[in-house]
Amino acid sequence: MRTQSWDVVYSLLRSAAAQKQPVAALYDGLPRWLCPHLLGKNKRGELRAFCYQGEGESESGLRTLPEGVGGWRCLAVDKLTHVELRRGAWRTEPRTGQQHCIEPVDFDADAQTGCEPQNGQYGSCRSNKRASKIRSVAIE
Repeated sequence: MRTQSWDVVYSLLRSAAAQKQPVAALYDGLPRWLCPHLLGKNKRGELRAFCYQGEGESESGLRTLPEGVGGWRCLAVDKLTHVELRRGAWRTEPRTGQQHCIEPVDFDADAQTGCEPQNGQYGSCRSNKRASKIRSVAIE
């Protein structure tokens, strides 16, 4: 049973991306710790989130790296449930090649003013008033 509407989930993901803040969520019933980088729709018009998954479970498994585990994920927004903004480090790694998950991109966390470009490092980004407003509305 769905506990959050897709528009609430999308707003939480967008707020997290704008603030470079991770989210905890269930995807197909499996727990995930995600850092959403891109939001938009796929070629069929379905909402997608291109995220770096740094913890949790996955049917395909997570790669083990010297820094820990992780990998890029293209997720269907309508399959995400129990989405919560979390405190913690923003996790990422350099992308190999261009993503084909989202076309066109609605929101790119790495292209925001005042943010460092996506460079595979832990980091944070200054939050802005609009992102804070979205977060407060989405949590209510």
